[in-house]
Amino acid sequence: MAHGSDLLEKVLIDDSEEIVNIKKTAIKPEEFVPKKSKKSELILCQKQKLAIVGTAETMPMTPFGDPDFEIWAVSVCTTYPAFKRADLLFELHNPSYWDTPNIVERLNKYEGPTYMLEHYKKIPRSVKFPLDVVLKYRRYHTTSITYMLALAYHSFITTGNPKHVAIFGVHMAAREEYTEQRPCCEFWLGMLEAAGVDLFMAPGGSVLASNGLYGYEGYHPIIPMLRERITGLQAGQNQCQSELERWKIQLAKNEGAISEAEYWMRQAQLGNIQKGK
Repeated sequence: MAHGSDLLEKVLIDDSEEIVNIKKTAIKPEEFVPKKSKKSELILCQKQKLAIVGTAETMPMTPFGDPDFEIWAVSVCTTYPAFKRADLLFELHNPSYWDTPNIVERLNKYEGPTYMLEHYKKIPRSVKFPLDVVLKYRRYHTTSITYMLALAYHSFITTGNPKHVAIFGVHMAAREEYTEQRPCCEFWLGMLEAAGVDLFMAPGGSVLASNGLYGYEGYHPIIPMLRERITGLQAGQNQCQSELERWKIQLAKNEGAISEAEYWMRQAQLGNIQKGK
């Protein structure tokens, strides 16, 4: 019969072995594994010049009238009056986004192929996006534009086209785009440029843009003073906001007190309150 100390030692040993086994068999978070794409699903760039198009302000600058350009665009571009044509559309949202009568009708009006997450019967010209093809380079995508850039990269690596990629309507200046989408977009643009593709960015956006060459350009002695002033003003702004919230509460209290006083004044005027009571 085992003593209490022997049982405790056995439990400790068993627990430690279990912990070791858990560490050895640690499971990574489940990742989506795409099925291998069929050749018929792989649509690559056929021309030396490719325009990748989003919906920001520079979208109308797209060379729609230049036949030397192949044009890939996000599908919502077709709702803009300035949009003229595309060789390939991309609608890489979940059906919960596009499966409404209006959007389905809009997608089916386009007469060319549309890359989507899957081929959908509701969208006869939809083509399953070759996710396995782009993921072999890096599993890093935060927006439809990066899938388009990665596919252009694959196209260049395997066919030699496109040799020139121009980006229109892709600014990524908003907070969400800046923190998540812009770095990913810049990564894939870097991949293209490093591979030898010539890049053009429509002016006005934040992608591949800065205020100057750090340490060499854009410096002025007044900048540190202005930064200090901005910091002080922001602190004052925060203080004012706190005071404003406090006064909003007081204002609500005053409005309530006024309403109450007006009620009793009306009651007095109507004779509903006896004098001396």
